[in-house]
Amino acid sequence: MHAPGPVIDAAAIAAPTPAQAGLYSEQRRKGFGWLRFSPSLEREYRRHMRQDQRISALICSATALAIWLGFMALDLWRLDLPHELAERHYDVWITVSLRLIVVALLLLLVQRLASRGLAADKGPPRGYHWLSFLALVLIGTSSAFSANVMKLRDLAHADMAQFVIIIAVFLPVGMTFRQSLGAATLIAVATALLGCVMLDPSHMREHIRLSTLVFFAVFVGAVGAYLREYAQRDQFLLRRLLHHYAMFDALTGIGNRRFFEQHAATALLQAQREGAGVVLAILDVDHFKKFNDRYGHQTGDLALSLVARSLKTGLRRPMDLAARLGGEEFGLLLYGTGPEQAQVLLDGIVAAIVALAIPHDASATAPHLTVSIGAACFDGHETLESLYRRADAVLYESKAAGRNRARLDWPRSVVALASRRPQTRRRR
Repeated sequence: MHAPGPVIDAAAIAAPTPAQAGLYSEQRRKGFGWLRFSPSLEREYRRHMRQDQRISALICSATALAIWLGFMALDLWRLDLPHELAERHYDVWITVSLRLIVVALLLLLVQRLASRGLAADKGPPRGYHWLSFLALVLIGTSSAFSANVMKLRDLAHADMAQFVIIIAVFLPVGMTFRQSLGAATLIAVATALLGCVMLDPSHMREHIRLSTLVFFAVFVGAVGAYLREYAQRDQFLLRRLLHHYAMFDALTGIGNRRFFEQHAATALLQAQREGAGVVLAILDVDHFKKFNDRYGHQTGDLALSLVARSLKTGLRRPMDLAARLGGEEFGLLLYGTGPEQAQVLLDGIVAAIVALAIPHDASATAPHLTVSIGAACFDGHETLESLYRRADAVLYESKAAGRNRARLDWPRSVVALASRRPQTRRRR
């Protein structure tokens, strides 16, 4: 039989934080039909997207540069550039100038994208998506201008190039849907206006047909790009949620065993390089099975959540971590902490759990919920498994000594190191 009524007020437990995947799940619930997240999520998504598309943007930019240089070489023959430039025909000068500006932009874009190599862990170059935007708009404008020049001179021209450029605008080159749509619209408008200004009436019917088809191509490309980005954003949120579920405990919102072990392994490597102190502690809620039998599992879950919150409030440094290892067992990692400091902190955690005053009539230790802690100081060279075994052994000593206490294993090497190294005060 369970004791009647809950012994813990559920409202006392803090609501999930953004780090607990609340932002991701809330964004999926609200939807993103306008392809826009909340400000913090939008910044995270755009950085992820630009990093993810960096290699494809580099390939597209290098390909565009090679094709553009080919068109410039063809212009030497089609326009007889040395003679035309000598005659100072303004239309040829503008054509050549636009071609050269595009080459400069593409070279700059390729250089910026390639400057960080192909390593996936390197962030995207800042602002490369705006370079992509500007280069694409100028490519479309230059292509439309040169096509009109060819028409006026009765030379071979390629109006179909505008459709290829519209397709290229919606390729994965680091731009969002809105940026791609803006670039494509600017190209379509420039194509229409340049034709109206430059062409004579005999070409106008053909130009109106071309402009209409270009705007239609923008519409079709935009529909496909919208659907693609919507799917990408949904996958982004799902991946973040899956990562959270794989690394964090659903009940308490703190890290799970996998996250704790990964973080601890990294912390030990860093401590070896820096000569910093590390303390690994294992905390066990005393007589928790009896607590569940007495008050029910729902009340037990609330108690574990309060214990987790108390552990989190005891953390002070960026590398400190609290995690739920399983059941009623928790792990603590204290980085840059000496033995004396660690003992004070662990004793404070034991006292904080007592201060919660969670009734536990079935406990043989105290009339309220208590915890036992076993901790071990990193000796500077041992493995995580060895450190964990020592902390676990000290936990059993703490239980054997009467529970509701914290014990710490100080290897001689740690004591000697602590005596030589000045203690740094922990921020409060």
